[in-house]
Amino acid sequence: MSKNMKRMIIPVLLLASVTLPGEAITTSIHTGDIKGTVLDAATGQPLIGANVSVEGTYLGAATSNDGSFRIQDVPAGTYSLLCTYIGYAAATQAIRVDNSRTSHLSIGLRSSLMESSTVVVTGTASPYLYSQSPVKTEVIPRQLMQQAQACNLAEALSLQSGVRVENNCQNCNFTQVRILGMEGKYTQLLIDSAPVVSSLAGVYALEHFPDEMIEQIEVVKGGGSALYGGGAVAGTINMRTRQPYLNRSRVNVQSQTIGDATDHQFSAVTELVAENGKSGTFLYGVARNRSAYDHNGDGYSELGELHHESFGLTWNLRVDPQRDLNLSFHRVNEKRRGGNDFDRPAHEADIAEALTHERTGAKINWSRIINDNLNYNFHYAVSLLDRDSYYGGLGGDTAADSIEALNFYGHAANSTHIAGLRFNWEKGNHLITSGSEFSKDLLTDNSVSNPLYHIDEDHRNLAAYIQDSYRMFDDQLTLVGGARVDKHSSLADPVVSPRFNLKYDWGDHLHLRAAVSTGFKPPQTFDEDLHIESLGGDQRVVRNSASLLPERSLSWSSNVEYEDLRENGAFMLGFSLFHTRLNDAFSEVKLDGIADGLILWERVNSSGAAVSGAEFDCGWMPNSRTEVRLGATLKQGRYEEVQEIFEGVFTDKFLRTPDFFGNLRLSWDATDVLNLNSIARYTGGMLVPNEATLELVEADHAFIELDLGASYQIGLFNDMNSSIVLGFKNIFNAYQEDLQVGAQRDPAYVYGPQLPRRFIGEVNLSF
Repeated sequence: MSKNMKRMIIPVLLLASVTLPGEAITTSIHTGDIKGTVLDAATGQPLIGANVSVEGTYLGAATSNDGSFRIQDVPAGTYSLLCTYIGYAAATQAIRVDNSRTSHLSIGLRSSLMESSTVVVTGTASPYLYSQSPVKTEVIPRQLMQQAQACNLAEALSLQSGVRVENNCQNCNFTQVRILGMEGKYTQLLIDSAPVVSSLAGVYALEHFPDEMIEQIEVVKGGGSALYGGGAVAGTINMRTRQPYLNRSRVNVQSQTIGDATDHQFSAVTELVAENGKSGTFLYGVARNRSAYDHNGDGYSELGELHHESFGLTWNLRVDPQRDLNLSFHRVNEKRRGGNDFDRPAHEADIAEALTHERTGAKINWSRIINDNLNYNFHYAVSLLDRDSYYGGLGGDTAADSIEALNFYGHAANSTHIAGLRFNWEKGNHLITSGSEFSKDLLTDNSVSNPLYHIDEDHRNLAAYIQDSYRMFDDQLTLVGGARVDKHSSLADPVVSPRFNLKYDWGDHLHLRAAVSTGFKPPQTFDEDLHIESLGGDQRVVRNSASLLPERSLSWSSNVEYEDLRENGAFMLGFSLFHTRLNDAFSEVKLDGIADGLILWERVNSSGAAVSGAEFDCGWMPNSRTEVRLGATLKQGRYEEVQEIFEGVFTDKFLRTPDFFGNLRLSWDATDVLNLNSIARYTGGMLVPNEATLELVEADHAFIELDLGASYQIGLFNDMNSSIVLGFKNIFNAYQEDLQVGAQRDPAYVYGPQLPRRFIGEVNLSF
């Protein structure tokens, strides 16, 4: 452990064991219990799995099969209970707890849009209900992931408007996420609010994290530098992992066909909660196998072979109402391979991109409420990743070619450590958040055949930040101002990144938000540098120019949102404008010639670039059984000066991103046990580079994907239920038609939908 982390951890351990002046830790035996039921306000039916929490403490419980809950050992006093359940509006209720008595209550929830009762934390690092957050935070809840049969993070992110996940390689299926059209390196990916997804991990990370690991996904578009650092230029994606709520288990088997290829996944989860509700464990395991898929029959895969195994656990301990300890662990083992000749070793294939990943991640999170106005949180997270790789292929049929092919085996190792301490202090109408964070990222990579282009980097960053959330006019107006200072090891001087947000509630239904933020990207290794494309057996390599300067950003956005909770439904309409300006924007230029089997590209600074646009979002729930959501994004990304992509080929446009895209989704509970759902996605045309032909292709063909799904619940026994889920994905097979063929193809010349038409069947058993 480094000296810097020790300096941070030791004071925190002292804080955890020493009572501070003014501390309100309850050690009194004067406690009582809270019991009750949570019901659908319209039908009176019990709601299973609703969360009930005692505000101002870490106490809470989830409702069981009859809608009942019990919270034990609550210190005597008056409290506000918060009850949330996906698809229902949140409700609060005051309650008095008396010594050695049990308080009873009944809570009725009204139907609403799927995410309306979600508690979000990403925008400000403090919990807010979805509609009350001063920073616009969008949510992909677990219920939506289940309806859409999304098996990992990549497929789940495609459900959010303004967010697009793309496949960047026919061989290994390297994916990246674009928020509002900006490349993946501009998005900060978090796991439980910790930025532990490094550049190496980020190459394939979107498929490494299975759906069974994810409770909900929170997306903040635009800069978030005041809290999460310079990586949050386009936005922040926070993957919140699952926690134990009830004693229950679930087994899932999913199979899908993709042409003549198959994709099978088996998963199991179990939750174990102590009788007093003070501790619990959540465990999951996933195994997945996908065979290679060749769309155009040329003998080379468009989707490679995939073998994935992962497991993990979360353990939570509520020491008392004011102290909470959370530990989590996950392990991923994955093998993927694309190209041809899958029955032969990688170096004997004409083209092969083969990778084996072993990822281990863990986090400890300690939270403590000191008194009614002050609390703190300490976290330490680690990610360890080993990758064996093969990027290349036979350049010919001679013995020398076979020997040369052996040089394309490589190995990479990466360890990432994050330690942070955060305080929240409430004084009057001010909520002040301040803290510090230290990160260390060690990377070695020899995936490139030429040792001159191997990577050995040690990046460290020490940051401090402060943020003030100020409520005015009876909480009608909220102002959030903050700044973060980063001292990155690759930069000589610290970087200051200020941020400002505003939220104004115009009456009960209309919400106005605005944000201005700054960010930076240091000149280090990025995800795409660690994905080595194979082009005709040669390796395509991107490296930074020796004179590369950091990239700075300035973003602003504004949003107006109208929401109205009806008697048996809800309506929401939102419109946003956004603009991000990049100074010294990163760009890539191709160097002349091929050197020792390498195609060399160099990252340089351009004069600047900008992306601007608008978003539209609409949600309609005409009744408690039906929900319709529509989202669309119109944007434009341009460099200030034209960029030379290939010799004599210029453009000022952002590549590989459509200027218009959107989605429409529908969910209908036809009966109490039958749900029907549909998702339509529209992807507009885009400009795509083709390195095999050295041209820019105007791929102006628009794609429309249509998915249909149905879920049927079957009651087996009192404590056992089953469901059958069927889905048709991309029914019209909207897929790129001008895919290149053969060993000389450019594997990065891919655009449009990630996956072709497929059929999915799924069986769940819960008990």
